[in-house]
Amino acid sequence: MTEPEMRPDRADAIRAMLVDHVSREPAVRAARRRRRVIGWGGLGVLAAGVAVTAGTVLLAPGPVTQSTYVQCLSEPTRAADGSYPGSGASVTESDEQWGDPIQICTLMWEQGLFEPGYDPLAEHNPPGRVPEELQLCVMEDGTAAVVPSPNESICAALGMAPPTG
Repeated sequence: MTEPEMRPDRADAIRAMLVDHVSREPAVRAARRRRRVIGWGGLGVLAAGVAVTAGTVLLAPGPVTQSTYVQCLSEPTRAADGSYPGSGASVTESDEQWGDPIQICTLMWEQGLFEPGYDPLAEHNPPGRVPEELQLCVMEDGTAAVVPSPNESICAALGMAPPTG
């Protein structure tokens, strides 16, 4: 079998095709990169929109529906297991004096309940220091939660809703 003969016009055509391909390659790569950026960027915007919508629905302001219990957080954090540090208080509906969750938690702070050396069995504990600002939030089950924080958006940061009204 004999090898095909390489004629000068065929060699010139191959060379011209190769030069044309090499000169177009950067433009083709740039167009491909641009399509990828637009595609992934659009997908990112769509995902962010879905997340914002879900957050708005899930963390929309809600009413306190569990009026017989108040959760007083000792710090504005959430544990890895999803629990909140602090203590709770049961309230009777007939006692209007204690109807304000912030007032209930303020009393617990004043009594030193959240101080490091608090002894529940001691007859007297030193008074505690009440945080300067307490925020009212609503937990998923409708329970009022009082958080010690000056940040007005702490409810959302902790996965709770701000109260209505």
